[in-house]
Amino acid sequence: NRKGNKMKMTPDRADSIEARIESLRQRHARLEDTIHSETTRPLPSTARLRQLKTRKLLLKDEMAYYDGVLRTSSTLGGRHVKGQSA
Repeated sequence: NRKGNKMKMTPDRADSIEARIESLRQRHARLEDTIHSETTRPLPSTARLRQLKTRKLLLKDEMAYYDGVLRTSSTLGGRHVKGQSA
């Protein structure tokens, strides 16, 4: 039974999460570019824009989730996280 069993944040797991966040940032940036391209078209598709913006928000939520996991684990375990001030 894993109920209440917290997974320990190892350096490898933290590195994996940091890599996931970076991948999400890159996808987020590509979506921003795609959204910009769509909005500058002569007749932008509102349905496509809605879909792209929804995907962008989901990526942002996922990045925030993983960032929170890293910040919480660094607070509890003392591990420094990239982009976090000492």
